Amino acid sequence: MFENFIQNYGYYAVFLCACIEGEVAILTAGFLCRHGMMSLSLVMLTAFLGTLMTEQGLFFVGRVYGSRLLKKYPQLSSKTEKVMVFLRKYDSAFIFGSRFVYGIRNISPIVIGMAGILPLKFSTLNIPAALIWSVLVAGAGYLFADMLELAKEHMKFVQYAALLVLLIAFGYFIYRKSKKRDK
Repeated sequence: MFENFIQNYGYYAVFLCACIEGEVAILTAGFLCRHGMMSLSLVMLTAFLGTLMTEQGLFFVGRVYGSRLLKKYPQLSSKTEKVMVFLRKYDSAFIFGSRFVYGIRNISPIVIGMAGILPLKFSTLNIPAALIWSVLVAGAGYLFADMLELAKEHMKFVQYAALLVLLIAFGYFIYRKSKKRDK
């Protein structure tokens, strides 16, 4: 049942999770690749496409609608100011590296678009960053599974370990959502 679900919906889940801050899901997919349930190259490609499309789209949202979004959602102003400070100070390095910083990954392309950065400059830095992110995160999940494989005699059910990782990820997601609601 678990394998059927992964085979039928796994790549869709990878794509959707890559559109949001979905490192845990991509790590889990990499883990499942090590055990033959998914293809590592397809997970990396799917994660790359999901994150790239989202960030490119958010960049253009920022360019066109950024100031209107801040007026409509003033709670974004504090994060936006933090991102602008780093963007002004570090420019290209920030554009390239912002996807690797939890908590600002989705707001950064909007702010970068608002800052008037040229689309070609953003894309030139965003495409390789998305590729590196996808390979690193999925690869880390694969390597984690490899480490577990070394301790195989202590672990009889790999599928249960993958399920445990998913449950922990889901619990963490629920925890973060409830924490945001409390603020």
